[in-house]
Amino acid sequence: MCLIARYFEAKGLPTLILGSALDILSAGRPPRAKFLNYPLGFEAGRPFDDANQLEVLSQALTGFDDMQHSAIETLDLTWEAGWDLVSNRTGDSTGTDLRSPSDMTPRYQSEQDRHLAERNASR
Repeated sequence: MCLIARYFEAKGLPTLILGSALDILSAGRPPRAKFLNYPLGFEAGRPFDDANQLEVLSQALTGFDDMQHSAIETLDLTWEAGWDLVSNRTGDSTGTDLRSPSDMTPRYQSEQDRHLAERNASR
């Protein structure tokens, strides 16, 4: 998504990415992004909570007016119960969700992807 956003921005079309994976957003260097510190899969807010979803989108859309340069800004929203929901999710036969915790360590599908990302990060 970040590559597509940079392409459209270069053509003069403003974009805004809303994401909940700060490491991925940072690696993608989007022109304009809002980070929501909710578990993956809940980027548009808490499920079935219209008020929260409207607040997420309202805060995110301010980026079109407020962000004058490339940046990732954090939305001022928290949802601790969401992390409990994810940690209690059954992901395998042991009943444990075995996904790694989110961090700022870049991960790549191939060594070539890593090389290209590192080369382009200096631009």
